Amino acid sequence: MLGVRSESVAFRRSKRQGLTMSVTERYMRNDIPCGLHGCRTCTMNAELARKGVPLLDVTLGQILVPDASAVSRFIALFEQEDELKNLVFCQTVIDALDRRNRTRTMRNVRKIAADPARSSVVFANEVFAQTRVHGKSADVDRDTRAVVRAAEWYRQHLEAQNKAQRVVILTQREVYSAEHGVEVWRLEDYLAEQHPKLVEHFRAIEQATQDGDMDVTAISAGEFAQARLQAKAQGSYAKHYSEGDISDGLRNGTLVRGTIRLRAGGGMRSESQG
Repeated sequence: MLGVRSESVAFRRSKRQGLTMSVTERYMRNDIPCGLHGCRTCTMNAELARKGVPLLDVTLGQILVPDASAVSRFIALFEQEDELKNLVFCQTVIDALDRRNRTRTMRNVRKIAADPARSSVVFANEVFAQTRVHGKSADVDRDTRAVVRAAEWYRQHLEAQNKAQRVVILTQREVYSAEHGVEVWRLEDYLAEQHPKLVEHFRAIEQATQDGDMDVTAISAGEFAQARLQAKAQGSYAKHYSEGDISDGLRNGTLVRGTIRLRAGGGMRSESQG
């Protein structure tokens, strides 16, 4: 373990406390395994294999790295279509889901990673020294750079072992750049080329989620939490009287201030104050 410390900042909304900010400390490590079957560098992979943990399959020829925009909105596609294999779910994506309380989506991601038939892994890129990216977590651009850095590391890691693997980032954002031979594809375009039978499923999900807030990268976590608080406030009951009307009513006697007491056995008794 290295002595380098980083912080993860998240905004959360709760019924009791409203909007709160939480800060999580993390310490960088240099022994995070890649999860690739047959890797000669990551010694922990052999231990994972002995424990029955699914690993990436080198015979499939490509590794897919979906970012938060693809996973958050199209998790049903990744979950239900077994043709999508060799998926690397970055910790950055898991954190983005966690900041929006997307517990079910996170559970589905881990379900995919636990299925031996899918040959997929969750990669702890946020605590791995070689994939560390500076900047505040919860920032969409910073999180994008983190996913790109993780994909580039996989590409370099494979090349160092003379393993020919295509590394593809899948996104729903505008296609961004990556280096070291990493490809970046919009999810629909990738499906049209590699799995055309899945395009119809993709479009059905796209249509069903068009008006929702499924894409966690559409706005920042702080903006999302604030918007939810405002929506909740706007959805509360409208005031029957303004503060001024209440004050005037108490002065002229048309309103009475008092306490209503309820009994468990029924009945109601009121007490007014003069």
